[in-house]
Amino acid sequence: HLLMFPENFIEVISVYDASKLDLTNDKGFAFGRFISDAMARKEGIAMVALHSEDARADHALMDQRGVENLGLVDFRRIAHRPDGSEEEAVVSLVMLINSQFPALSHFFCHQHKPDLVWVEDWMHHPNGANAITGISYVADNPADFKQRFEGIYGAAAVTLAADRLDVMTDRGCFEVLAPQLAQRRFHGVDIPANAQQLPSGVAIRISTKSMAQAQAHLDKTQVQYITTEDGGLRIPAHYAGNTIFEIYPE
Repeated sequence: HLLMFPENFIEVISVYDASKLDLTNDKGFAFGRFISDAMARKEGIAMVALHSEDARADHALMDQRGVENLGLVDFRRIAHRPDGSEEEAVVSLVMLINSQFPALSHFFCHQHKPDLVWVEDWMHHPNGANAITGISYVADNPADFKQRFEGIYGAAAVTLAADRLDVMTDRGCFEVLAPQLAQRRFHGVDIPANAQQLPSGVAIRISTKSMAQAQAHLDKTQVQYITTEDGGLRIPAHYAGNTIFEIYPE
């Protein structure tokens, strides 16, 4: 299942055929097995896709910068349009797998036929949501990830403080928070990861074109939330795949 926004999306993944989990690319990486292992560790954010318009060029750049990766994965799947028609979607991925901390893995995602994914009818939501603007991780030592993110985005995009690491991209931000800071940052809801599960992705921030519309929809569907001091809505992780969701104005 895909939750589509104009420039990004959330993909909800499960395993439907365990016999295919160990299909590998030329570097021995099995995408299905990685997802299955992530689900076995904990439900939640398994990986984060990064926008790419040329997967092979991005792969070469990551190799040049010394960013750990497990090569390319090319795959095809049937896309179903709103009118009922079908066409084969083609996707190339660059697997930026973090072998030491797999929960902080990423992949470049190059959609060769973007019109099959970014369908206008799929990008209108009852809560007015229109973009992913941030991803939050919790880690004992955020500094462990400085070199990795600098390799992906460049040193100018990365800021390190005593208890947090921030990465600014042209499509949103990453934050890696120390546990005590995360408890303050997500006041009012439980962190969906225990000490043994760190580091881990814990939250997704979404923008909406109308906070009133977002709040009205949550009230209508009886989803509990807290109102943050800076004007956002924070939804506990048990509502959405063991992941905190935050909604803020665009």
